[in-house]
Amino acid sequence: MARRDLQNVRAFITGTSSGIGRALVEALVPYQPRIVAVARRAERLAELAEKVRSIGAEVFPFACDLSDPLVRREAVNFAARKLGAIDLLVNNAGTGALGRFEDTPPEILRQVMELNFFAPVEITYYALPLLKKGQRPIVVNVSSILGHRGIPWRAYYCASKFALHGFSESIRAELSRHGIDVLVVSPGRTRTELFDGPLEKGKEPAWPEPAPVSPEYVARRMVRAIIKGKAEIIPHPWGKGMVLLSRLAPRLMDWILKRYA
Repeated sequence: MARRDLQNVRAFITGTSSGIGRALVEALVPYQPRIVAVARRAERLAELAEKVRSIGAEVFPFACDLSDPLVRREAVNFAARKLGAIDLLVNNAGTGALGRFEDTPPEILRQVMELNFFAPVEITYYALPLLKKGQRPIVVNVSSILGHRGIPWRAYYCASKFALHGFSESIRAELSRHGIDVLVVSPGRTRTELFDGPLEKGKEPAWPEPAPVSPEYVARRMVRAIIKGKAEIIPHPWGKGMVLLSRLAPRLMDWILKRYA
């Protein structure tokens, strides 16, 4: 994968009204980027655009709900008009879903997959012509450590992130001939609003969770990984440990998760 210079980078980033997406926009400011920032909350996008404009970045807000398939092409068309080409595409928008599988109807799965999987796939597809015109272009898919290991109470969320992982690995090989890199980010537990959404209903069992890392920490790690051309990063140390344990001792992890369930 190519090492890249982010100066004046042209970026398309989803999920930028809060959390990792917003922190990434701010982390890119020193590079004087031009960014199409996509999110549902127009007032937060406007505030973000005004904030970073005063310190050297140019942000073009596009407020929409990416769970609606009709607006995904519109968002990319907006980027084409504002940027002309895309050097950095970050599929960050997502939603969580809490509940036992037997108690969660399949229509919830469709909502989760629409935003967590279908949206990044379709956006990447529509953005390919712009990426091909970019300077050392890269696609960044924000996944989860739960795309490495499924856990109880989040079956639909895990399924969506496993799907995103498989998609990312496939296109990484295919898009290499166009000089387009693919980075998967599996943040681990982070202080975001992801699991505060409408699909997070009910109360899961007590579970010994580590302290979360900040969105700013994840964003800084993402920027370094983008520059270095990495294929995947897991910023949270506990997340790395969970993935490693799952690979080296899967039966032990099964036993732990059964206790949790």
